[in-house]
Amino acid sequence: MAALGLLLPTLAACTSLSSPRPTAAPSTEGQSGSALSQPTGAAESVASTSQVPVYWLGGTGGGTYLFREYRVLPAGGDSVSTAVSAMMSAKPLDPDYYTPWRPASSVGSAIGDNNTVTVDISSDAFGAQLSPDQADLAVQQLVYTATGAAANAGLIPTDQQSRVIILVDGHTQYRAFGQVTLGDPMSRKIERAAPIWVLDPQDGTVVTGSSVRASGRATSVVSSVDWEIGRATNDGQDSYRRYRSGSVALRPDGTTGATFSISEKLPPGNYRLTFFEPGDGGARRWADSKTITMR
Repeated sequence: MAALGLLLPTLAACTSLSSPRPTAAPSTEGQSGSALSQPTGAAESVASTSQVPVYWLGGTGGGTYLFREYRVLPAGGDSVSTAVSAMMSAKPLDPDYYTPWRPASSVGSAIGDNNTVTVDISSDAFGAQLSPDQADLAVQQLVYTATGAAANAGLIPTDQQSRVIILVDGHTQYRAFGQVTLGDPMSRKIERAAPIWVLDPQDGTVVTGSSVRASGRATSVVSSVDWEIGRATNDGQDSYRRYRSGSVALRPDGTTGATFSISEKLPPGNYRLTFFEPGDGGARRWADSKTITMR
């Protein structure tokens, strides 16, 4: 396998995790334990030849989960290796996201039978000290990124379950972060995806025009999510005052989740869009936010 490295800034940090939240679960026939999996296309709903999906870890107040960004990455090499390398060494657009991986000196990939993606990475990617739960989430971050990049590039179908085999320096049985044994095929665990995640716009987007459309996905058993648009204050601080709010119905996508979208007219200025499930006492459960600028 050809090795491909990206010399990009590294981001190091780690937050505590809680138990994965309940989700609307599909049939578990032929699967074991709670590791429910899903077709790759259930989350990769936007295909692009110029951008590659990369998954990050992010805290929601109720735990840490996987979130996706589409990134413009250097051309050359294969898209899976490029995406995995970026996942380990690039800086997320959203400052709420991070990666526990260290930059790998080599990353290679290959597509095999039965929608299987093999990724071979160097052992220097595992420098962080992680708990068993954190290590499992980090491995799922790689599984999501590799299958997402392969599906986005048309290398595997999006309507079927895919699997990832992770090799380290060409070998199986490596203990990732000292916690997770690698080498056997792994599928996406749906409980690791963020309960609510805003797919578009991405953080820092500049919107030209009078209206913005925000869309996202939820792995939720509820029928709607709440939203709020905050407008930046003029006191020079990173703070926002509620400008508009509402609720939007979820539309089941035929798998284990649902989608949502809103379109709002906004005057020029800086805004923060937040989607969440309302909790007791005004709490915002599973909130995901994006900042944008209207021009």
